[in-house]
Amino acid sequence: MSKNLNCLKFLTKNRRLTATILSIGSCLGAIATSLQPLSAAVIGQDDRFTPTYEQLTSSGQQLKAVGQLITETADGKYNWCTFTVIGRNIGLTNAHCIVDDKGAPKQIKAAYPVRHGDRALTVTNVDGYWIGRDTAPVYVEDFTRDWAIIRFTANLGDLTGWLGNAEWNPNDINSAGQRVLGLTAGYVGYPQDWPTDATLQPGDVRGSIPALQYGCTIQKVEGGILWHDCDTTGGTSGSSLFTAVSQTDFRTIGLHCAEYPVQNPYINLAVPLERFMPAVLKLRETGAASDTVVPLP
Repeated sequence: MSKNLNCLKFLTKNRRLTATILSIGSCLGAIATSLQPLSAAVIGQDDRFTPTYEQLTSSGQQLKAVGQLITETADGKYNWCTFTVIGRNIGLTNAHCIVDDKGAPKQIKAAYPVRHGDRALTVTNVDGYWIGRDTAPVYVEDFTRDWAIIRFTANLGDLTGWLGNAEWNPNDINSAGQRVLGLTAGYVGYPQDWPTDATLQPGDVRGSIPALQYGCTIQKVEGGILWHDCDTTGGTSGSSLFTAVSQTDFRTIGLHCAEYPVQNPYINLAVPLERFMPAVLKLRETGAASDTVVPLP
């Protein structure tokens, strides 16, 4: 059975979830079509496919916790990243989705779990964040702390649930990533090139449809960062890499952060759990209170 069908099996096992569907096409369709599509950092063949809205929102489906984060920069340019709900009122994404390379914050316009064209499970906004670094990364070594935890204005996790996480070592940052080395990985994200010309369906708006891939691998750890071979591009920043323990149990094993032009012609990078899980645990403990000080290992 192909990797896509294996993953699709995980997505279609459960019953459909009855949910409020918002019409968001009039707002976000214009944003998506105003951006130029990027080429993906495809390693080997392109193994991404489009999960349906019904598959992602079926009862018990953890991947309903993944969504699209819309931002606006100081010069008025719109862009987006992917986020994953990781607690009642918090989500995980990249630092470079929140601040630019000078440290200027981006304005977060909206967060849409399971955005799928002109539908979404719900919509909320963000009123606070904690970041692993003060500026967007420039050099490859900067990506080790390219994480951000955002606070939603609603308890989004009560609706979506959230992914668990793989085991990690809280006591030795020098071994960060070693426990997930070699694991099979997958992700749901919002690539700017997706759907591609070959997969575009009538009514699709590029950048507003999620892509799913399963069957890629955490290949190695170098310089404290994970190297993986998932097919990604702009817009997938902030996607949680997950492994499937069972058909209803997906565990985060890293945070995708970049396609880096080093070899073949790219390597794809992810932040290891050891960098952001201490902050996640602290914020769950405090309910993401504004005065929470998070660890920065």
